[in-house]
Amino acid sequence: MRLVKKSHILFLSVTLFSFISCESTPKSEPQTNKSNEEINQIIEEIDPAVIELENYKNSIRNLVLKIESSPAAVNVRKSFSKNFSASVKDESGSPVSDFSVMVKFPASKTETVINYETKVLNTDENGLVSFTAPQTSFAANEKVIFYPAPCNESDEALEAAMEKAVSADYLVKSDIITKGAVLFIWDFNEKGNPTNNSYEIQSKFRTKGITLVGNGPVSESKYIGKPQTLYRETYDIIGPDAYGYLLYGTITFEQPVTATEDKTAYTCILKAEIDAINMKNGSKIYSKVFTYNSTGKNYNECVNNGKSNLAELVVSDIIYGL
Repeated sequence: MRLVKKSHILFLSVTLFSFISCESTPKSEPQTNKSNEEINQIIEEIDPAVIELENYKNSIRNLVLKIESSPAAVNVRKSFSKNFSASVKDESGSPVSDFSVMVKFPASKTETVINYETKVLNTDENGLVSFTAPQTSFAANEKVIFYPAPCNESDEALEAAMEKAVSADYLVKSDIITKGAVLFIWDFNEKGNPTNNSYEIQSKFRTKGITLVGNGPVSESKYIGKPQTLYRETYDIIGPDAYGYLLYGTITFEQPVTATEDKTAYTCILKAEIDAINMKNGSKIYSKVFTYNSTGKNYNECVNNGKSNLAELVVSDIIYGL
């Protein structure tokens, strides 16, 4: 990485001055200069890692990183239409060439956890770096992050680098779009009793153009909390190929509807606990809890707004997280 040498010299000089000043003789005695041997000994005692870190911090202090381009969302197993790119400029706005930039990007997925990898790129004569993401293999709503390559692996160096970080959206849509899903997501009332399969979840999928969704053939509330039994019986009826996924869960009142004293406003908190199973092999591939604080000028508006907005959160997350 290109580093600013002046800062190194300045820091070292100040450090030496501090050491020499602390060693000064009392005012009543004549002050003598340090010998070369003593100065060399002081230099040897300075921790090189401290100098390296200060030099690094000074070298990036006035730099400005900026995202220059990023691709639109793609479907899983497709490639992005263009690269992710970022620029590096100095305090005067001039491009910084031959500067090491670290790019951190989603590389794999283990069950529900996204794993990141990093790569070092050098800016070109225009101060630009360009990153070509690998062909997508999993759904994600994540970030590609650019920051100055740290001078070492210490937490302090990474913290300094991340203060300059910029990021771009990394959006990959699940194959639920083409494979579809059967739903077993139950609405509960305020008393904690199941009432019906959620209409709002199915409706939100369809407004986003995902039409291959519908309530599953197993729809009795006795299957709530019994995912493997639910899966086996659903599998026995429709098999592994009709739909890609089985989505199951509950929508409950975390806090019942409450009115203000003058009854001009109502509030409630709704919670959705959603899981997903791969219909081909029965493996659990998704699990998440959502909450939404809803308000309305009357009871029905509060509940309806809450269920609609909560369903939006759930469906959007599934599309990019399944």
